[in-house]
Amino acid sequence: MSVALITGVNGFVGRLLAKSLSAHNRKIVGIDIQAKSVLPDIQYYKADICDIDIMADIFGKTQPQEIYHLAAVSSPSYFHTEPFNSFRINLMGSISLFEVMKKSACNSVMLAVGSAKQYQEPAGADPVTESGILNPSGYYGVSKYAVEMIGRYYVQQHNLDIRFTRSFNHTGPGQADNFVCSDWARQVALIASGMQKPEISVGNTKAAIDFTDARDVIEAYRLIVQNGRKGEAYNVCNGKGIDLKYILDYLTKKCPSKISICVKQEKFDVNAANAGLIGNYDKLHKETGWSPQIPIEKTLDDIYAWWINNLT
Repeated sequence: MSVALITGVNGFVGRLLAKSLSAHNRKIVGIDIQAKSVLPDIQYYKADICDIDIMADIFGKTQPQEIYHLAAVSSPSYFHTEPFNSFRINLMGSISLFEVMKKSACNSVMLAVGSAKQYQEPAGADPVTESGILNPSGYYGVSKYAVEMIGRYYVQQHNLDIRFTRSFNHTGPGQADNFVCSDWARQVALIASGMQKPEISVGNTKAAIDFTDARDVIEAYRLIVQNGRKGEAYNVCNGKGIDLKYILDYLTKKCPSKISICVKQEKFDVNAANAGLIGNYDKLHKETGWSPQIPIEKTLDDIYAWWINNLT
């Protein structure tokens, strides 16, 4: 049985990925900063990925053949208030893993998860390919751009097998409510359950966002490790923009017809990256056979059902 190591295993995507890889006959080794794993039946380590000695010890004990590097600071507010620690985790944490991988005898394949925020803000309507201009704006995009550039150095100079993603927005059941689809679904579920007055607060609803279901995303990650190529970067995206107004209307219609919801436009913007930037996943499809399978309506249905079942 192959060993798959996941950094950031307690996160939204990390949890889904661990379950999927386990179902594909992988033994899961998880790393995160919490005292315990949220998942049963995995080999878990509470660790700071920047501690190279601890990482080397974990590698030595577990001998992973596959490494899925998800751990990162992604919160814009945390980056602004704690830039030093944010860059420490995103950059030095990645370099720590690259160094341990370099010295390991495991011959591992690593997937370093990046972001669509590495791309320049959209100047046109055409979906961006992997040859698009990399000109990140914002701390998070800069940090992910730097990780990919440093990772490419390790590929070229040390022949490590590192593959990269530039992942666009993804969502799904169980995502935290500081992301737009989950936030709106939660508010509608609260209203439908009589736990919130029939008002929903929203930000900008005019943008079109390239959303992919997280369950499709983790399949892309698995296939990149299985069939992708060393040193290559892959867009993980849906390939089309979905209007936020459509998402809001779809969710609010889930309330009983007797409830009339008042939508309150707030001054803040929604927490959705790269509004207007649409990705092209042709390269990923050509090399791995992947394409998104779950329509946005199914995603929204499942997010809403998750909140109905998990309201407190």
